[in-house]
Amino acid sequence: MKQLLKNYDINKVHIFIAYLNILDLEKDKDGKQKNWWYSKVSKEEYANAFKKVFETGLFIDGDSVTLNYRKKLIITYDYHAYKNKIALTYPETIFDFQNVYKGDNFIFRKESGKVIYSHTIANPFDINKELIGAYGIIKNSRGEFIETINVADIEKFKNTSTMKNIWHSWYDRMVLKSIIKRICSVHFHDITKGIDSIDNETNEPGRANISDLIQKEIELASTQEELTNIYKANISGIEDTEAFIKMLGDKKSEIINI
Repeated sequence: MKQLLKNYDINKVHIFIAYLNILDLEKDKDGKQKNWWYSKVSKEEYANAFKKVFETGLFIDGDSVTLNYRKKLIITYDYHAYKNKIALTYPETIFDFQNVYKGDNFIFRKESGKVIYSHTIANPFDINKELIGAYGIIKNSRGEFIETINVADIEKFKNTSTMKNIWHSWYDRMVLKSIIKRICSVHFHDITKGIDSIDNETNEPGRANISDLIQKEIELASTQEELTNIYKANISGIEDTEAFIKMLGDKKSEIINI
């Protein structure tokens, strides 16, 4: 791998190689290889993924930029990656991205281009609190900007994602990622369009019309028989049958290759 990436920052290459080693050795709760797909990807493909991300000004560190697999090697960015990308151009940037829960009191206004807002958290320690939206605020020399997303927006973002396992495991973090993607696409597209283009490879718009419950059933299926039963139970009520069948096919391929 070092030879394939000999022209790149050696420290970043070392971090990348260490991350690949973790992917290779990581085990699930049953002691089996967690990242079953690791050996199916060639060194050249891993190196090309590193180069692809490096061109956007970031690098695969196993934290803010990670790898996954859905029929092919996939690069995913978390919300920190978007913040890092903005900070490369505007290091003075002040960020504030927060989830809003039922019972919170949130108000904002703009005065002469200035964002003025207040967020009172009702009970930060309530483990059963209901998330109702999120907001993102960015302030730097370009200006002051605010964007919000509601429950309907969040559900759409989640349903179109092919990375359901991440959404189910890190729901609140994925909501934060959704709001920073929204504010960047509106106000900083010239800076983040490169990472957006890569990150959007994990999205399939057709999934928006398939309920989260059905998508979760497909994600959790472990046999072809289970997929067949899901098909029979739901096909008559599915609006976008093409997207539904594609989801089943992708999961079938995953099961066969494990």
